[in-house]
Amino acid sequence: MTQLLSLLAGIVLTMSLLTTAEAASKPVQFPKGKSSATIKGTVKGGEDVDYVLRAKAGQTLNVDFKAGKGAAYFNVIPPGSTYEALFVGMNEGDHYSGTLPKDGDYIIRVYLKGNAKDSGKPVSFTINVGIPASSASTGSAESNVSLTSAAEKACLTAVAKQVGADKSLLKIKDIFSSEAGMAIMVLVPEATAPWKCFSDVRGNVSGVEFTGSEGAL
Repeated sequence: MTQLLSLLAGIVLTMSLLTTAEAASKPVQFPKGKSSATIKGTVKGGEDVDYVLRAKAGQTLNVDFKAGKGAAYFNVIPPGSTYEALFVGMNEGDHYSGTLPKDGDYIIRVYLKGNAKDSGKPVSFTINVGIPASSASTGSAESNVSLTSAAEKACLTAVAKQVGADKSLLKIKDIFSSEAGMAIMVLVPEATAPWKCFSDVRGNVSGVEFTGSEGAL
């Protein structure tokens, strides 16, 4: 009887752990007609919160991460890997942009470190994740050009003014659209990370910020 009870207790514990693991893994789906999404959540203690995104080799994945008070970070983990990451936020910052090496499910893993982890208090976070539409999608690409051209020009001008560079040397890397407006990633020569510019479709710029470490400017 004692052995049977121990066995049943073990089964219940295993099922509980499996349920918890499944609950911490959440699929990422873009709204219809969009190539990006905004995710809001909380993480606490030693738990990991995984967001799973299916993508193809050669696509570009962009992730912007912002957290409330506390040492919260994210990693990008490729298909088939448990721990080895393409990007480790604790070492590399709050922005990831990279070309994906293979088809499959990519994991954006959010976690805590230090006092934030030990306190057991929840830390809120926001993730902006996107995979820009391929230039091969001629129909949608053409329509996007007309919708974003004013914002692109305004952002190039705003970033050039901010960094003191010739606008002709800057390049648009990615464009994230939402109901609130656009976030346009701008490449600046010799900068270690892109600059981010916020604008509406009319080209009214509301802010410019560097996505890398301030010390690398």
